[in-house]
Amino acid sequence: MDLDGFAAPGFDPVARAFERNFDELGEIGASVAVYHEGRLVVDLAGGTDPVRGRPFTRGSLMRVASCTKGATATCVLMLAEAGVLDVDEPVARYWREFAQAGKAEITLRSVLSHQAGLPYPDPDAGLAGLDQLAGPALLRRLERQAPWWPPGTAFAYHPVTYGAILGEVVRRATGTTLGAWFAEHVAAPLGLEFWIGLPEALEDRVAPPVWAEGDDSWAGELARTPAPPAGSYAARRLAAIANLPPMDPDPDDPASLRAYHGVEMPAANGIANARSLARMYAALLGEIDGVRLLSPGTLAAATAPQTDGLPALVESGTAGLDIRFGLGYQLASPSMPGLGAASFGHTGAGGRLGLADPDLGVAFGYVCNSMRDIGSGGDPRWATLLTALARSG
Repeated sequence: MDLDGFAAPGFDPVARAFERNFDELGEIGASVAVYHEGRLVVDLAGGTDPVRGRPFTRGSLMRVASCTKGATATCVLMLAEAGVLDVDEPVARYWREFAQAGKAEITLRSVLSHQAGLPYPDPDAGLAGLDQLAGPALLRRLERQAPWWPPGTAFAYHPVTYGAILGEVVRRATGTTLGAWFAEHVAAPLGLEFWIGLPEALEDRVAPPVWAEGDDSWAGELARTPAPPAGSYAARRLAAIANLPPMDPDPDDPASLRAYHGVEMPAANGIANARSLARMYAALLGEIDGVRLLSPGTLAAATAPQTDGLPALVESGTAGLDIRFGLGYQLASPSMPGLGAASFGHTGAGGRLGLADPDLGVAFGYVCNSMRDIGSGGDPRWATLLTALARSG
């Protein structure tokens, strides 16, 4: 097939693996990018955007789902390095109203590492539509909500509340929203095509996702999961998921597209391309055109394991039993295979991925419009590309 872009000499295995994903793994439209030792060595795209009837190119933008969490963590850690935030201080130091309902001692570290006990709004919270994902109504609910477990004693993935809490802390500490802070201090200096809150003028560049059977991962999980025991964490979680709006907007409804794409949802609605994901992670490892986002010491602290040894509150059969976290970044595990033991980054629902490996000096970004339920063990498309990358250079 015709590919858009290039692979530098020595990185041809990545190009061949990327092409095989279309031939053998049902890829529809995708892009992959790799930085090695600060240099862009792979920047490829191929396939189609069937919803819009056009090619999928390196300039195509995608909602990168929870890959956004890596960008949010980067902002919080940059502010911590600058002395504006302290990850070991309570959230309530910056957001006084958060101290209600037994939450006065929950630290930023606990939120970054998914130990805060607030994975979703309570199922009976009375929120509807996008108010469950972003905005003042969600924040007021989180102020009043009690943790689902004693913070710090276990962890469970916080799909949306992670971003709501950290975003409000950043807003109160800096006077600007997290999306605006990211745009000024991360995206602009690096020239990233990456937004948390997409400008309306860029709407036409976004490629809609294509989910197998038409169901996103939340709908698919609800359809296939037997009823868990009443009163269990799993039952409470499924009840919360059942209340959530669809994961993605209606691609044929401009109002739905703007509602999802324009709002700042720092956990889940970043919009970017593979090159920008890879470039952001490359700037965590070292200087990119004079810009380095975190010092080596801060990066080492951010990628130290925070959840190893803690119980993972998640039912079997879904991603989570093997998931590991540092301070906002996922660490190498079967759910995020990475390149080596030092890999860190973040996956995104459906198959998006951004990561870096400091030992290898490699940063990687991948986006796709063919959405899959990743589950435990990661996505076979990643395995193809990462295996090829490990043989390159």
